[in-house]
Amino acid sequence: MQFKNLLLTGIMIIGLVCNVWAGGKTSETLFTHAHILFERSLAGDDSVTAVALNKFKILSMIYRDNPLFLAYQGSCYTLMGRDAWMPWNKNGYTEKGLDMIEKALRMLKPKHDHETMRGAPISVETRLVAISTFAEVPKSFNYFEGAKAVLNDLLRSSAFANSPRSLQAKVRSQAAKMARLKNKE
Repeated sequence: MQFKNLLLTGIMIIGLVCNVWAGGKTSETLFTHAHILFERSLAGDDSVTAVALNKFKILSMIYRDNPLFLAYQGSCYTLMGRDAWMPWNKNGYTEKGLDMIEKALRMLKPKHDHETMRGAPISVETRLVAISTFAEVPKSFNYFEGAKAVLNDLLRSSAFANSPRSLQAKVRSQAAKMARLKNKE
């Protein structure tokens, strides 16, 4: 079964790389398709989580210098942890996802403040994915303070000020949600 999944993933990667080189789908188009599945998973449709995860894995392999794809891949792993039945799978998937998101944050460079995906700076959306994921994982993982630190950095960044208003609204909404969670403690 594992070999079959690896083989299918390899075939998909080769096909996507050939398509991109031939002038087909761009990273933004591929990202949009993956993001739609991610949003469905986030809303509770666990039947698409693995598919979204595989799409983000492929994007991360093709576009290795894009931290946004890695952040979403990590967030998909935490969703796999959310939906897993066995405690060791819950922890394993969640830890793997959190590690990937931390790596994505470390990958951020000043150029990511200017490079965009769907009109939004890559650095801003990468941080938003980190904040949203860190704030939602169980308290036992101790990531809430990390979410606050990333949020504070994001709010102070010039890239945030130059982001589309819709993205700024999502960040502010997440900040308000975190403040409510903090007040409940």
